[in-house]
Amino acid sequence: MKFEKGKVITKEKTYFVEELELLKFISDKKELILLLTENNIESLIAYISAINSSHAVMLLHLKGNNEFLERIIDNYLPKWIIGLKERKGYIYNNGILTRESSVTIHIHRELALLLNTSGTTGSQKFVRLSYENLQSNAQSIIEYLEIDENERAIMHLPLSYSYGMSIVNSHLLAGASILLTDESVIEKSLWEFVQKQKATSLAGVPFTYQMLHRIGFMQMELPHLKVLTQAGGRLNEKLVKLFGEYAQQHNKRFYIMYGQTEASPRISYVPYDKVLEKSGTIGISIPGGQLSIEGELNELVYRGGNVMMGYAESVNDLAKGNELEGVLHTGDTATMDEDGYFTITGRIKRFIKLFGLRINLDDVEKKLEEIFHIPLACTGSDDKLIVAIEKVDKVGQVKEIIENLYKLHKTAYKVIVIDEIPRLANGKTNYTTLKELCL
Repeated sequence: MKFEKGKVITKEKTYFVEELELLKFISDKKELILLLTENNIESLIAYISAINSSHAVMLLHLKGNNEFLERIIDNYLPKWIIGLKERKGYIYNNGILTRESSVTIHIHRELALLLNTSGTTGSQKFVRLSYENLQSNAQSIIEYLEIDENERAIMHLPLSYSYGMSIVNSHLLAGASILLTDESVIEKSLWEFVQKQKATSLAGVPFTYQMLHRIGFMQMELPHLKVLTQAGGRLNEKLVKLFGEYAQQHNKRFYIMYGQTEASPRISYVPYDKVLEKSGTIGISIPGGQLSIEGELNELVYRGGNVMMGYAESVNDLAKGNELEGVLHTGDTATMDEDGYFTITGRIKRFIKLFGLRINLDDVEKKLEEIFHIPLACTGSDDKLIVAIEKVDKVGQVKEIIENLYKLHKTAYKVIVIDEIPRLANGKTNYTTLKELCL
């Protein structure tokens, strides 16, 4: 996949992709580029350059955990780093840090992109995506969202987040325009940008739509905005219906979507004319994909050309080929109705999504237990992380650690004190009872 057309529009200037002066990554073999992203033209140029160069690129958000970043650099040994101006063992020149030492790294010829599924605080495990994965998913998105060269998408989601990345991929592949900003939907200046540039589409995670509802989005005059998309976790069904009715009344299209980074990332969508009728579902498979429910646990399984090659946990894994062969076991349980629409009923593994960021509850517990050495347990939903502890005098410290580790807003988590963590007969935490106590 190569980016050869389309426009990137900022408040200051319009950039034509075909005219951009791209960064040069010169090497006689395939190398790894680490790109620390921001939502600015410099990051977009670096991303386009990296994908077009046929090297492999790893995306991380610039404003992340420095200790985590150091571990990633030491573990994956990128040849080039963009977004830092200095780092031991690297030389800075023309906006790029280049590794001083010569290291032999084997990278599979089809490996295009590495995305971390746990944000800047999680494990060193990355999703390995091929050029075919990216191309396949972008083409599917173009088809079901009806993207053409006239579309002008607001790009406010982080580029390092698979949802944001997919907006860039699908729109530039279609020759459309991206309205690039790092502003939040709660800022007046973003809406001035939307109106001035006649934005045609807006994407958001559940938190985005909660904010849109609070700021009176439905009373705004936005005649050019025709498409709303939502992914990154389950949106409250009440809000689905509110925005679905708004879209219907104002001649707009509202799409609910489901996906995972492991699928580049879109898996399913609810067609805009079915959103009200199928408001509790994740819809049907994207074009070119296939969904099924398999096994005793009724696991949702997806098949398609956008399924990742596999995971990487160290630089040695970059040489691996396609290990999944187009089959993704999502880890979610589901049902299918008589019309072929799927509904998520639970998760086999204990993950929640906050602001589109997938958080492993077991990892949160482990980190907190290592720090505090007290009985605690984590539960939650896709709008709140809940940590239950037995020591009232530790509440403030636990909150501080959660904010430092996960960069969560105070509204996204809660620390509660209970008399005793509920246990099963085998001594393991009874998460069913815990959830009933906490939610």
